[in-house]
Amino acid sequence: MSQLAAEWCQLSFLTKILVGVDVGGTFTDFVVADPKRGWLRLKRPTSRPDPSPGILAGLQELEVTECVLSHGTTAATNVALERKGPRTALVTTAGFGDLLRLGRGERLDLYALLPPERPTLVPPELCLEVDERIDASGQVLRPLSLESCQQLVHQLKMLQVEAVAVCLLFAYQNPVHELLLDQVLRESGWQPALSHRVDPQPKEYERASTTVLQAYVAPSLDRYLANLSQQPVGKDLWVVRSSGSVCRPQQAVDRAVGCLLSGPAAGLQGAWRIAQGLGIQRLMTVDVGGTSSDVALCDGQLPYLDESSLGGLPFRCPQVDIHTVGAGGGSMASLDAGGLLQVGPQSAGSQPGPAAYGQGGPATVTDALLLLGRLPQQLAGGRLCLRVDASRQALQALADPLGLPLLEVAAAVVTLAEHNMGQALRLISLERGYDPRQFVLMAYGGGGGSHAAALAQMLGIRRVLVPAQPGLLCAQGAMLAPWQAELQHSWARPYGPELVEELREWKTTACAQLRRAAPDGRVEWATLWEVRYQGQGSSLWLAAGPNLEGRFERLHQRRFGYQRPGQPLEVVSSLVRARVQRADVAAEPVNREPLPPPREEEAYWGLPPVGGKIMVYADYPGPWIAGPARLDRMDGTLWLPPNWRARMAPDGSLTMESLASEEEHEE
Repeated sequence: MSQLAAEWCQLSFLTKILVGVDVGGTFTDFVVADPKRGWLRLKRPTSRPDPSPGILAGLQELEVTECVLSHGTTAATNVALERKGPRTALVTTAGFGDLLRLGRGERLDLYALLPPERPTLVPPELCLEVDERIDASGQVLRPLSLESCQQLVHQLKMLQVEAVAVCLLFAYQNPVHELLLDQVLRESGWQPALSHRVDPQPKEYERASTTVLQAYVAPSLDRYLANLSQQPVGKDLWVVRSSGSVCRPQQAVDRAVGCLLSGPAAGLQGAWRIAQGLGIQRLMTVDVGGTSSDVALCDGQLPYLDESSLGGLPFRCPQVDIHTVGAGGGSMASLDAGGLLQVGPQSAGSQPGPAAYGQGGPATVTDALLLLGRLPQQLAGGRLCLRVDASRQALQALADPLGLPLLEVAAAVVTLAEHNMGQALRLISLERGYDPRQFVLMAYGGGGGSHAAALAQMLGIRRVLVPAQPGLLCAQGAMLAPWQAELQHSWARPYGPELVEELREWKTTACAQLRRAAPDGRVEWATLWEVRYQGQGSSLWLAAGPNLEGRFERLHQRRFGYQRPGQPLEVVSSLVRARVQRADVAAEPVNREPLPPPREEEAYWGLPPVGGKIMVYADYPGPWIAGPARLDRMDGTLWLPPNWRARMAPDGSLTMESLASEEEHEE
């Protein structure tokens, strides 16, 4: 049986159509696994400002009505970054109204005489206080009266508040006052976000910021998902979360802050599954899209975080460790106040898009690559035709004041974008004590293959992997992402036999709750404890199990460079995670049909640019090919510079190797 026939047989066990959708800043990607029609794929421009019409139009074009639809969304992210959410108020304990403005007390710019104000979604006049107090052990010191709640409601109405976040001191230990406020506010028409539900952990600033983000982004996410849910395709709708797992739409709204990294998390999930299938355990990834580039490092497992920030706003939720930089195909090239060339972080998006789209857009990285001959004049399978004349005109407007040749400016734009991507890769590797030369670099996204070789050369990486469908990997990752749910409880108590017993009892209760919520399938369990030395502010997460003290001290030594033998430990919080893997399907079939012969074109590379003839292939050929060459596919373009070679693996992925580094290795 041929490999292609085997892949079709593996699809035959499906009883429903599986669809993965990734809504990006420029394109919306679709991957469909249909038991009758096989694999289908589509790439179309993202609809603005609401992406749901674009999703529905794409599904209609693919003739998909009823399906299991999993998708990554940027709805929550865009609302927070663009500050387009509702008028939101923060309700906190009396005396803590400046919580968001003070933060942790550190200066955002250490040397600025007039440092900038801390970013916040809530202006000072909407930070309201209620007269109540609970101590660190959960004891009520000053009860919250119903009269205070009613006065608060009057204030909120006078201030025309649309969304409310409630974060009372030590509510994670005793939520009685937050629950009272919840009841009163709901009776008055608000759906408040409560800190003990959103982020039941110590550190009031991070908890308040997370709760405010929840209140701020949930309404728009709710409207967006409601539009999809009302359509026939919404009967079995799943949303990718920042942890790389999926949940139901209502769960996504209830924990909207957990969807801030939805799309990139799906891509990393798909990349890690491919790496595991190839036996790769040390992987660095770069996902180059139209708006940004997302990088991650996997050392034997997917990297997880529980705290991050978005636009200067800290938030806490389970999430894969992804670093984002504003460098993508749509990153705008411009001159700064000093007349120097800069690239990003602003993006042209899909409207108006790069100048090459013919919609009056600015000069971008895409325009520079097009002029250098490193992009084809048609993208997305011919759905998008690029205009070289428009790109030339936009970049000439930068070249004239710089007094430089046009092609040199184009090469400089690409080099600056790749420098920004390389800095992001250095941050997650060298700055964290990892040697990037010991890792394989996987490049995906529509632009990943265009910059992969340059990024590998910057970091000394010898092997680059490009998936079979690089521009659709996020959509495929969404389609195959597992279901996952967590329950967390705060303790902040000394580690000892009594606490261990309480932790066991709580774990039993938590597992029972999660099992009832889990879909059918085998549940994989993980229990984590957040531990620190008593009196310490920083804590570490460890898997539950024996020899906690020894494992904590070894991890503490590796992370912070010292230990405190004999110092008592304290358990800050505990977390139980349940996971159910979804139906696994074969990778998208590799095109085995005869390919058209390669053709010659003119292209430029390096800085200053060097021109020459390159070979252009319509798809991935089987044998080794040597650069300079370009491979054009519907979902992405791969650039192979001189002294690089590439060949296709059996699974359809492409392996790239540097001939220069190979010669050095042999010497």
